Amino acid sequence: MGTVESIDSRTQMAFTNVSQGRHLSILKQLLNFTGCLMIIPAFYLATIQTLYPMTIDILFGIILTECNRFANERRRISFYSTFQRENNLKRQNLGFMMKETVTKLDCLSAVVGYREDPALFTRALESYKAAHGQAFMLVGIDGSDAEDGDMVDVFEKVYPSQSRIIHIKEPLGNIAEQLYNKHLAIQHEKGREINESESNKAVIQQCMSIARVILDQQGCLIDEPDGIRHICLVQQHMHKKGIMFTTFIFSLVIAEMLGIEFMWSSDSDTIVLEDTLERTISTIAGDSTIGGASSGLTVHNGDDTVVTRLAATVYWAELYLTRSTPACTATSDCQSGPCTAFRLSALSSILMPWYMQKVFGKRMIVNEDRHLTTNLLVRGWGVVFASDVLTATETPTTVTRWLRQQVRWARATHIESLLIPRVYGMSHPMAFFAAARREFGPLVVAVAVLSYFLTSHKLLYFSYPDLFLRIGITTIYNILRNPDRLRLALCWYVVPGMFFYNIPLPAIHIWSLVTMTADTWGTAMRASTEISKKDSSRKKWFETGFFVVWMGIVGGTVARWLANEFGLNQGQTLVSMLCGIWLASLCSWKATIESQ
Repeated sequence: MGTVESIDSRTQMAFTNVSQGRHLSILKQLLNFTGCLMIIPAFYLATIQTLYPMTIDILFGIILTECNRFANERRRISFYSTFQRENNLKRQNLGFMMKETVTKLDCLSAVVGYREDPALFTRALESYKAAHGQAFMLVGIDGSDAEDGDMVDVFEKVYPSQSRIIHIKEPLGNIAEQLYNKHLAIQHEKGREINESESNKAVIQQCMSIARVILDQQGCLIDEPDGIRHICLVQQHMHKKGIMFTTFIFSLVIAEMLGIEFMWSSDSDTIVLEDTLERTISTIAGDSTIGGASSGLTVHNGDDTVVTRLAATVYWAELYLTRSTPACTATSDCQSGPCTAFRLSALSSILMPWYMQKVFGKRMIVNEDRHLTTNLLVRGWGVVFASDVLTATETPTTVTRWLRQQVRWARATHIESLLIPRVYGMSHPMAFFAAARREFGPLVVAVAVLSYFLTSHKLLYFSYPDLFLRIGITTIYNILRNPDRLRLALCWYVVPGMFFYNIPLPAIHIWSLVTMTADTWGTAMRASTEISKKDSSRKKWFETGFFVVWMGIVGGTVARWLANEFGLNQGQTLVSMLCGIWLASLCSWKATIESQ
């Protein structure tokens, strides 16, 4: 039996030691760039130059979504068949000495948070007890003040046994930054060419050594059969990236002790289903060139307010289709923070570049999800989207918080899509297509709206049959194929939800582009002490004033269109537009700035 265990251990560690994804030759990268240049004109001719551009666009998206689902299913079938053959072979060779081993799909779960609502945090941690495939739970709390004690209490309540709370004296992110600068200084003093890759590897190894020492000092016998299986890390408040870095370092160390190959990363407001972890990881387990995956998302607080009901339909109608577009070629460009799985051998090589990211000379702390994904893609790792698997997250309950969240996400999208072009050389042209459509689509709509608002000139072709067909096809397809079975009570919000998402989108897109390097977190944390805090008027206008201005423009545009439809003269049209601007701006102001 000891022989079998050592064989399994060596097999697992050999798999974990894979350090890079797919190798792409210069020729292949040039072909990818060529494909990027060709795919946009081809899409333009196939959609914009037709009478039904929106309908053709959604049909194209549905085809790619189905391709993504079939690709994921092929990966699962390949993994399970290979795994079964390996087990049968071991049984034949070892006979009765064969011991049932832990499946390769087992993972370490890492959950991070800051001043979360205790009731919601309890639900989140409880959900992992029933999750298939979890071998270890690691919780990271970004704060060591008295107000942060509620999350620690929740951890102790949910995991009373085989658990340990560890207070980190100095965040590993700070230590890593100091070590990194020290390595670069030493290389500079010796007159050597700066080798960032070598420095990154050395820093990660040193941080892992520190984590091992901390675990030993705390007496965490993790590799024992009845050892610690739940750890809560508590460090001083930094930011999400800071607690994620510390948690990821400990994850690498613990996974190495247990022979685990995968890590599930999530947030403190997220609830997993029984099959979430296992089915998400099964999409990457059978292909050693895939470094990460994310599952689909649904909303668990959809009944709280009108805003959450609308947001729930946005997740249902938009996310399932849009995320599948690049994912069908294993080039998903965003692993959502609440529902991400990593191959740990891929994670170790990207932690330092991810944590030390600078944009225009400024350290970035808010685009943690997308930059992790980008770092995987530029190193040749595939990233997939398990669209047929669900994770339940929380959505903001007010218009203001929804807008802040959308702006924050959009800033990260701009940074990763526009400032790191080499990712397109390492990825299938479909990744560029998805990024280009996402970046330029809202800009084109904004220009078209402004043109009509100012001159009555229509820049884009529009027809009601095209719009109704798109809405109908989107709704019917999601009803038939979306794994999130939308409740009947929310069906009335599907069409309003589409307008709720798409009308502010151009303004969100432009404002986030202008304020790309802003590092505000957006939504406040859900603990009572955080919710009660009030923002200054200046901050309110900075974060949501753009929405008031945009809705005024939209109101004026609608008023001009109605005036043209009813044949009003120039003076009457002007009065109508002023009324539309005033009414839309007032309603938007009351829903955002005045309500904060």
